Amino acid sequence: MKALAPHWGALIALALFLGAGLAVLDDYGVTLDESYHRGVFLSKITQLRGEHTHIHTEHDNFYGGAFHFPLLFAEPAFGLRDAREIHLSRHLLTHLFFLVGGLFAYLLGRRLFYNGLLALLAMLAFLLHPRLYAHSFFNAQDIPFAAMFAVALYLAHRAFRRNTVAAFVLLGVGVGVAVNLRIIGVVLLAAIPALRALDIAFAPSWRERKRTLLTTGAFVLSSAVATYALLPYLWSNPLARAVEWWTLLSAHPNLLEELFRGTVYTSMEFPADYVLVWFSVTSPPFALLLGAVGAAAILVQWIRSPGRALRDMRLRFGLLLIGCFAPPILAVVVLDANIYSGWRHMYFLWAPFALLAVVGLAALVRALWQPRLRAAVYGAAGAGLAATLISTALIHPNQHAFFNFSVDRVTPDYLGTQYTMDFWRHPDLQALEWVLDNIDPISDETSGITAPWSIWDVHPDNMSLLPAAARARIEKITESGQVHILRWSGSGARSTRALHHVQVYNNLIMTIEQKDDLPAVYDATRGREPDDVASVYDVHRLDDAVALVMEPCAPSFIERVSATLRVTPVDPADLPPWREGKREEPRGFPSSTTAHTSTASASRPSRSPPTPSPASDSSCAPNC
Repeated sequence: MKALAPHWGALIALALFLGAGLAVLDDYGVTLDESYHRGVFLSKITQLRGEHTHIHTEHDNFYGGAFHFPLLFAEPAFGLRDAREIHLSRHLLTHLFFLVGGLFAYLLGRRLFYNGLLALLAMLAFLLHPRLYAHSFFNAQDIPFAAMFAVALYLAHRAFRRNTVAAFVLLGVGVGVAVNLRIIGVVLLAAIPALRALDIAFAPSWRERKRTLLTTGAFVLSSAVATYALLPYLWSNPLARAVEWWTLLSAHPNLLEELFRGTVYTSMEFPADYVLVWFSVTSPPFALLLGAVGAAAILVQWIRSPGRALRDMRLRFGLLLIGCFAPPILAVVVLDANIYSGWRHMYFLWAPFALLAVVGLAALVRALWQPRLRAAVYGAAGAGLAATLISTALIHPNQHAFFNFSVDRVTPDYLGTQYTMDFWRHPDLQALEWVLDNIDPISDETSGITAPWSIWDVHPDNMSLLPAAARARIEKITESGQVHILRWSGSGARSTRALHHVQVYNNLIMTIEQKDDLPAVYDATRGREPDDVASVYDVHRLDDAVALVMEPCAPSFIERVSATLRVTPVDPADLPPWREGKREEPRGFPSSTTAHTSTASASRPSRSPPTPSPASDSSCAPNC
């Protein structure tokens, strides 16, 4: 107990985060990415057993399984068979690993600052990022990497302090795991040897140089072995496939359309400041300010006394933090990497930046000699954390759509005309809950719903999250023929009557709408097809011979297309073979069998209608 005494604040904070996570666990829906990646790694397990299996897309081989395999192994280990149990367990384990990342941010803070309060602030700054917090439940790809990056930074500081072969081997394994989760983890593979080169240059004796060379070699070898061992795709031809893996970073085959600063871009056309803008408008303002101060403080000390800085372990580690933040953003620009869905591929940046924010806070405290001023600085940091916590609570469970006050959050739907607000579709669960509370299984006049309805835009995994009785009720509503069409922010002009809105600030991220007269819409638009901007459309099929098309809401785009709902005529006689994928898609639309379309048909039973996804949705097959 004495050993834990200095850490009670961190332990209590972690316990509160864990309790909150358990309390809200079933508030987050299941995204299409989750089902897709689970299917990919089930296929990989089958492959490793030597059995033939379907590969979703060729580049799925590049997905590392360091986190996904444990998620799958947990299912039989804990006797999980029900879909609800499986999805909630995956959300829980992902969130727990996120908390592990926060714990290591705290431990690293203790090593860097020798101050329990500053270390606690480092942990809170890491965990209290609204976007990352929401993703920590349903994003098993980017959040584990962000958490593992925090672990690797701690192991790096530990290894440099101890300077032993064992410490650098452990660091190498940690970096290998990080690279397996996201190939951008190679930033550590480059940074660690670069810092060791400085140790070699400034070693006081040949004996120390040999020791440094030995430990550096241990790091390089262990990281290479860990990376190789954890990615079966490398086993047959490690060097060639490693080059192919790296090449995929800038030539990923996914080409998605996304609304960014009022313009619809493809994912290979984003401006150079794409990542930096997303980072700036979706992160807590107080942390952004302190992080900038921290980076400036480190750079100023390097400029003033480069010789001292090269020998000072804390300043060198500060340079490593900057090196883990700025160069990756620059690399994305230089390589023209295919980054999309906001900055989610770069969530690992938050680990070094949160520590830089605490460096900035410490620098401000040191610069102020009056106790009152120091207390004011700590108070301002606490107020920033409190404001972030309040924002996180107010928009629960849609923190994934968080924007800070640097953009207009007051004007209704302003954000929706500037940025794609929702890539993830977990609000499907909220739609189901609203349906359960407001729609009777049998249509009646009192509800205002008199037309026949059926549910078609709800991912079946979200239905599985409902309690058994609720699931039965939803199935009864479906059987009764009641239709609820869910449409998302960015879907363009509406010709239907909205029944319910899901909003973040004053901006819609989802609506549930009543479709009044599908045959009339079909007749009015017979023979019309989308024009030259068809690549940004997403086609959805209905049983009554209508393919609905959802449109981004950028004003520049709306001006170029009709304000009415666009549909593509389909011969009713061809509907059954079309749904089975035996009929060629209408001209101008992507085929559902290609790697660039929604994974709905791949991740759900064939008897279910395809799940629509907005053009900006992140649910495209390899949403890496």
